[in-house]
Amino acid sequence: MLSAQTPARPLTLGESLQLAVANSAQIKKSKLDREALELRFREGRSAAYPQVNAGLNFDYYPVLPTQLLPGELFGQSDGTYIPVQFGRPWQVTGVVDIQQTVFDESLRRGIPAANVSRAIADLLTERAEDELRYNTAQLFYQALQTEALLRSMNANLEKLTSLQKFAQLQLDNGYIIPIDVKRLRVARTNLETQRQNLLTAIGALHQTLQMLSGIPFEQAIQPVGDLNDPMADSAQWLALKLEPEASTENRLLLRNLEFNRIQERSLIAEGFPSLSAYAKTYTQTLREDANLFDTNTRWYGMVVIGFKLKVPVFDGFRKRNKAGLLRVENQKLELDRTQVAAAKALEFRQAREQVQSSIAGVYNQLGNVALAREIADKLMLQYQGGNTPLSDLLSAQTAGTEAETNYWQAVFTYKLSALKLLKTAGKMRELQ
Repeated sequence: MLSAQTPARPLTLGESLQLAVANSAQIKKSKLDREALELRFREGRSAAYPQVNAGLNFDYYPVLPTQLLPGELFGQSDGTYIPVQFGRPWQVTGVVDIQQTVFDESLRRGIPAANVSRAIADLLTERAEDELRYNTAQLFYQALQTEALLRSMNANLEKLTSLQKFAQLQLDNGYIIPIDVKRLRVARTNLETQRQNLLTAIGALHQTLQMLSGIPFEQAIQPVGDLNDPMADSAQWLALKLEPEASTENRLLLRNLEFNRIQERSLIAEGFPSLSAYAKTYTQTLREDANLFDTNTRWYGMVVIGFKLKVPVFDGFRKRNKAGLLRVENQKLELDRTQVAAAKALEFRQAREQVQSSIAGVYNQLGNVALAREIADKLMLQYQGGNTPLSDLLSAQTAGTEAETNYWQAVFTYKLSALKLLKTAGKMRELQ
């Protein structure tokens, strides 16, 4: 017994965009990079906290070090020295070291750089999401277009099948010659081949959408969209205005400029003195043997507390040269901003003109389809009445099929040009 086929899942454009963003490995990696960036910031801030280290040294001296003491200490004549060995062969020393930064201007100036780095990471994620939305929407509209072509192909195939049956009746009654029926069979075979190609293309498009959206291949999908009035949203898209300063590319360049300026100020901070406090405590025991568990062992302690001041004096002009390099990079970024603004203006202008041109193309093709259908219908009646040769009817039906194909291609071109306009204007998130 065959199991019932699972019904296809309706998939709207907005849902496919949401699923694609949620399922994208690239977007997930961008968010992980953002998380890793936050962890690196926390790692950098750890320098402002106390640094505590502890250690234990276990030493054995087969030969104790020798020191020379003045002989006067032991009643010897002036200028004489007596060699003396200090300590014992077995020594254990415990150390606790605490370091705390009191003042370091470079650490304080690193906070704005961290904020800018966060903003850059967020903009990169936003740009990746917009690119994914653009590609997914292209694929979705292509699937709708191909399915519309398939419906048109099915309708034409149904008409041709009816015509073939009618011609067979005429042949049986001796009104036409066999070659006419064979020509209809050839035309029908051509349409069936085209239909099979469309089915293959639709299957490939659906599978790609499933992969992008994270939908299992076992779950069939059915893209849903209203193409009865494909240009219903044209007024909305033509009303879009270009805001070059709000584009993702421009904002990325501005953030990089800001980051370089912060780095330049941080170089100045590296020339400031830094102050840190420290404390160390030592405890030590000395023995003739390695029996460290002897309760009679005596431990000797020492504690030192102090401050360490570091004053940069000369670094071989490293900071000056690096600051010059950052200024050059900023000049390049300013040139990039100018170029991006000009390119965006040109791209927006061309995309807008393409939308207007594609609107006119859709209307032209819509009229062409109506005319082709009218001609084909009239020739069908004339052929059935025996007033028109089959060749004229087949030519009219072929022209009608081409007109419908051109119409749906014009609709697809309009959708793509509208997508391009949205992307250029930085409004991909408005697409639903």
